[in-house]
Amino acid sequence: MNNISALPGASIRELTGAPNTDLVQHLQTMIEQAKTGELRCFIGTGFTAAGHRISLWCDTHANVYEMRGSLAWLEAEYMHRHTS
Repeated sequence: MNNISALPGASIRELTGAPNTDLVQHLQTMIEQAKTGELRCFIGTGFTAAGHRISLWCDTHANVYEMRGSLAWLEAEYMHRHTS
């Protein structure tokens, strides 16, 4: 990850090969919700231990404005949590 520079107020945490147990639990919960039909759509992104982005888009949500609002909230929440 030495080709990444932090924006002012942001920090870069080194990724390790150790499993992120919180991530695994949340993904397993979401998979179960998808299997039962409770989870109807999903948009997500993350980074691998090698620093590569992985993204998933599975959208069957009927209201584009609800999904857009959720994405805007996630962006703001992420910035709030990871910048000072």
